[in-house]
Formats: sequence, structure tokens, C-alpha cells
Amino acid sequence: MKIKLLFLIIAIFFIGCSFKTNNKYKYRVDASNSFDSFKKYYLQGKTRLASIALKRALQNAKEGSDVNSIAKIYLGECALHNAMLIRDNCNEFAQIKDIISDKNIQNYYLFLRKYFQKIDTKFLPQRYRDFAKYLKQKEFKNAIKALYKIKDADSQIIAASLIKDKLSKKDIKNIIKLSSSMGYKKTTARWYTLLETKSTDNEKRVIDKKLKLFQ
Repeated sequence: MKIKLLFLIIAIFFIGCSFKTNNKYKYRVDASNSFDSFKKYYLQGKTRLASIALKRALQNAKEGSDVNSIAKIYLGECALHNAMLIRDNCNEFAQIKDIISDKNIQNYYLFLRKYFQKIDTKFLPQRYRDFAKYLKQKEFKNAIKALYKIKDADSQIIAASLIKDKLSKKDIKNIIKLSSSMGYKKTTARWYTLLETKSTDNEKRVIDKKLKLFQ
């Protein structure tokens, strides 16, 4: 009986330790989940839901007094503005970048601001490294080839936005197709608008009809 009681106490102890460990950084998990919701709603054009999710993500990050988590959210928002072809200088992050020592975060900021010559590519997420390396070398054709090798759809759209002026009509159509397949209605519409700038009058009329269907 005493042995069974001892095993029960040990089991409760380890369960308790596991619970504490799993909840130690709960705010990070909550912040990440909320940001994922923000990303989905924002790219779909669900503005109100996106705003609520972003606010929740920041609240969760601030609960842990985690400057890096807050910085990542600011940069994530900036990246999504880029994906939507909205000019964003990442001003919210810029206001706190002097207190951020994480090289991964700093290099991602340089990436989003198109300061390609200053980037140390080994500190970028793996999916962007080849793409950024070619941009750093101003090898734009190879950069576009690397763009298509980025498997994550959101990341590919973000990367494409950084070299939108170098993309052909075919490239833009491919991004539109990718965005549409993800159900990103508003993002798709924004990229159609970019396609219009490279289209003939006849093609523009077709695009306008498509855009009206999205409304």
C-alpha cells in the first residue's frame, strides 16, 4: 500500500512539473495562435476580425513582457502589409529596434525594408535564404527562380512583393493563382491591380470584370 502511495505521489509530482513547464511560456503559444488568426483574416480581407486577433496577439506577448515576441508581431504585420502591396516602413518595429539584439529579428527587418546589401542571410528563416542571397548579388532572374522554391504560400507572396517591379506578367499571374488558391480574396484583388499596370486595355477590362465579382 505504501509503495502504491509513493508511486502516486511521484506521478502527481511529475504531472505538476510537466504542467508548469507547458504553461511557462503559454503567452508565446497564445500570441502565436492569435497572430496566425490575424494573418488568415487579414489576407482574406476580414478587417474587423483581423484587428481583434492582432490586438489579442500583442496583449499575449505583453503579458510575458517579451520584447522579442512583440517585435516579431510588429514585423509580421509589416510583412503582411507587403504581401497586400501596401507600402510599410515597419515604423512600429523601427521605434524599438535599438533594444532588439536578436540577429534573426534584425535581419528580417532588413529583408522587409529591402536593405539586401546589409543582410546576413544565415540569420534569415531558411526558406528566404537563397532568395535573399540572389537579391544581395542583384541576380534577379535567379531570385525569381528561388522565389518559386519557397514552399510556404504566405512566405512566397511576401517575398514576391519585395521584387514586384522585377516580376513579369506571368509571375504576377502565378502569385494571383497562389493567393486565390489560399482563399485570400483581398490579397488576390490587390495583385490583380498590380497586373493591370502591365496589361493592355483589353486585358484591363477583363481584370475589372473579375474584380467586380470579388466585391
